[in-house]
Amino acid sequence: MFNLKQYKQFLTKNERNKIYLRKNTAEARIIADSKLKTKRLLMKAGVGVPKLIARFRNQEELDLFGWEKLEGNFVVKPVSGYGGEGILILRRRGKWAGEWQKMNGETVKTEDIKRQCQEILAGRYSIYSMPDYVLVEERIKIHPLFLAVTRAGTPDIRVIVYNKVPVMAMLRIPTDKSSGKANLQQGAIGLGIDLATGITTFGIEGKGEPIERIYDYGKKKRRKVNGIKIPFWREILETAIKVQMTIPGLGFVGVDLVLDKEKGPEVLEINARPGLSIQLCNKAGLKSRMEKIEEMEVRSVDHGITLAKYLFGESFFEKVEEKEKVKTVGPLEIIKIKLGKGKRLVKEVRAKIDTGAFRSSIDQSLAESLGLLTEERILYYRHYRSSLGKHKDRPVIGLTFWLKGKKVVTAVNVADRHKLRTKFLLGRKDLEGFLVSAKRETPLNLPLKKGDLKN
Repeated sequence: MFNLKQYKQFLTKNERNKIYLRKNTAEARIIADSKLKTKRLLMKAGVGVPKLIARFRNQEELDLFGWEKLEGNFVVKPVSGYGGEGILILRRRGKWAGEWQKMNGETVKTEDIKRQCQEILAGRYSIYSMPDYVLVEERIKIHPLFLAVTRAGTPDIRVIVYNKVPVMAMLRIPTDKSSGKANLQQGAIGLGIDLATGITTFGIEGKGEPIERIYDYGKKKRRKVNGIKIPFWREILETAIKVQMTIPGLGFVGVDLVLDKEKGPEVLEINARPGLSIQLCNKAGLKSRMEKIEEMEVRSVDHGITLAKYLFGESFFEKVEEKEKVKTVGPLEIIKIKLGKGKRLVKEVRAKIDTGAFRSSIDQSLAESLGLLTEERILYYRHYRSSLGKHKDRPVIGLTFWLKGKKVVTAVNVADRHKLRTKFLLGRKDLEGFLVSAKRETPLNLPLKKGDLKN
């Protein structure tokens, strides 16, 4: 499933514990481990969270609560729970008074709910193995898209955020096996999500079994796990970043969000010790992604989203079924660079193919003339050392262009190429899915000039 190079990019449990969990201060972990403290802090910051119905700190408060006033559609959970343990999800009232229906159709009585609350109070599900509090929250109104892919619970989206940048995301779908909980370790389904578009890519079930299709209850047939467009995608990424910025000292976090069909994304909980199965869902490693943004200065929420989009967006010729034939490119091609919104804001530029370079690069003067060196387009600066021993920082910009009709969203180095005729160099990162031909052909019938095929 993975080659050796891919495995080296994966974050192991030991590396997570020894390196990245230390990015979270003790104070931040205390807040993250308490669903109640997290909810209060996020509400104060204006971040959406499910409505709190009740909180029980002891047996007396539990005994005084009137369960009969609830119409259904609520969740019972421990304040300091971990891994989805101890959560009870009730969909509606049962046929008779004092009965409730779980997501899988199983009926429980009020006495069963109280018994679950007593176990929570006793600390059975607490991450600290100490007496705990009980939360009763409103269960959100599931977005129609997710109603089609599950009948066992509420799907959620986990976004891993590091240094204010979303580095990986997945859609978690509850199953009967997982008892209606969106927890992969308990048997839920996980689908990797492309950070640039919010479209699902791969799927696993449980602890890592690859799957290619899931059942669509709306269409009443099985559908591919790739190609599902997640609604409110930009809002989801914005919310995830705001969560990290709201809690001081939280450098590495998993944010679990649910989609309400009316309110959009709401934060279900946060995890200061996120699991690593998300890497299997995405067929990509967290380690390499986090190392890439380790020392970057992220200016804002928008900047964090831009970095995620240009640095970690997937190549969809591999993720979504390719309907077009393989396209061939020659040593020289004409690309169309997007300058802004609208069909007219596109610039045609001659580009040279260089498979020896990993990342594409653009001439600094050309970038300036096209207005590509504005602050919002500069992702970060890369440090270089020339052959003469001089040190220099070069900007890396986010860029969208079309090559042979294929849209490419990428990060491009800015370099001094004023002595060269070709002002744009196409690196192999942006040539994936193309067949590179050594035959010298003139692109778009433009005449070749002396030196065009030189570096």
